[in-house]
Amino acid sequence: MTYVDKIYGEVEFSGIIEEIIKTNVFRRLKKIHQGGSIFLVDPKINHTRFEHSIGVMLIIKKVGGSLEEQIAGLIHDISHTAFSHLIDYILEIEGEDYHEHRYAEVLKDRELAAVLNKYRIDDTLLADLDKFRLLEYPLPYLSADRIDYTLRDMFQIGKISLGEISWFINGLVAFDNRIVLKSKEYGTWFQEQYSFLTAEYFEDVKNIEINMIMKTIIKDCLQNGIIEETDFFKDDFYLIDKINQKSDLRQWINRIRGNGLKNKKLTTKKRIVDPEIIVNNKILRLSEVNLK
Repeated sequence: MTYVDKIYGEVEFSGIIEEIIKTNVFRRLKKIHQGGSIFLVDPKINHTRFEHSIGVMLIIKKVGGSLEEQIAGLIHDISHTAFSHLIDYILEIEGEDYHEHRYAEVLKDRELAAVLNKYRIDDTLLADLDKFRLLEYPLPYLSADRIDYTLRDMFQIGKISLGEISWFINGLVAFDNRIVLKSKEYGTWFQEQYSFLTAEYFEDVKNIEINMIMKTIIKDCLQNGIIEETDFFKDDFYLIDKINQKSDLRQWINRIRGNGLKNKKLTTKKRIVDPEIIVNNKILRLSEVNLK
């Protein structure tokens, strides 16, 4: 199977990786936008959880992660709901982890389980994603998940180039089963990109506004029985179609925007990154390197 990733280029998949990608539970991620509601007002920001999940797996493979960890990276977002983190905003979940509570259930998907069983992969090994430290590692450190969504988001909004991405990927290395960087230069660059993404994209007025509008609309739809919470287990377009059966979503969005939002604040997860760097065969955080 040939796959062209928009930021990492052309790659070949076979075996269990290819078969997982072809399952319906994984392909559903093609219809879930990485940026949540933002594509409704900025159509160019249309990258998906499908692309991100494959990207995370590719980073893990690049730094020498095991097949099991590559699989964990590939499926880590299979439980994401429609519009990504919108349901977290609706339910006021500060940790933005609604999808994580569904992960164990989705992992039991019959088609996915059959693929794992065929290749003798014990699904209990994949149940706790936190143990895969190349995939998930707490802030302020690096992880394949954190790296891919930063590079992918920043490229999609036109702030970094493919050349910069290629350069940065060459600076990644695994140490003690976690991702560190080869030099201070890589660490400084990534910290700048991550800081920009957090302050100028996640917290951007346009992004906050559409998420607040969609939060208002979805709450109204839930209260009036137009949709149910389980509809979020489908995808963005399923949810949009169901809303449109009762009211034109685009007109609804424009009406709320025209009336103005009473509360433009949206609680989002606080993020700061302090990458680990190899310095004279020692591992130091960027902040520690800068003090020297």
